[in-house]
Parts: sequence; structure tokens; C-alpha cells
Amino acid sequence: MPFTALHPDLGLLDATLPDLGHGLEWARIHKAQPRFPLTCPECAWILHPKLSGPRKRRFFCHDPGRPPSCELSNESWEHHMLKLEMAGAIRAAGWFAALEVPPRTGPGGRT
Repeated sequence: MPFTALHPDLGLLDATLPDLGHGLEWARIHKAQPRFPLTCPECAWILHPKLSGPRKRRFFCHDPGRPPSCELSNESWEHHMLKLEMAGAIRAAGWFAALEVPPRTGPGGRT
């Protein structure tokens, strides 16, 4: 369950931010017809916006057939909630927190 999705024009959308990081209302993309062109930042599979359970947490869901190797889909529910709690605490302290940032490559990068 990714909290971020890639849009071809806007870039990275973050479901944990009130404006998705781009001045957009969730209602504009959730259940929009035609669907917003969103892909997973990890595996590039097609995503769609969803709400979970009674707390209505916003997230993005892979369309059927996603690659089984996608790291964002293989994280546990506890891991997802920990990411939300940490990002919320960092933002509440006045700092910037980005979720699901791919590792840097090349000079100075990790891979």
C-alpha cells in the first residue's frame, strides 16, 4: 500500500499531505473519471487512490497484476503505520518529511 504515487506531469503525490504536495484536493483524484494517470514509484505499476477502514486513511493501491517484487506492496501494515507516525511527528515539529523516496544512485548515492 503505497502512500505516494507518480503523476506524469505533477511528479510525486503524497497521500499523507492535505494537498497531496501539489495543491490538489483528494476528492479531485479519488474516484475521478477518467482516472488520474498514477503509477507506483517503486515498480511503475498502475495505481488508484483508496481510503482504508473507518479512519479513512488515504493511500494508493496497485491495480491487479502488480509485480510481486514491489517493495511498497510487500511492507507490513505495522511498517506502513510506523511510516505515518514518524512523518506526522517530524512534520508536527516543523520539519520536512518525505515518504517512499527512492535511493539515490551515482556519486554520493547508496547504490
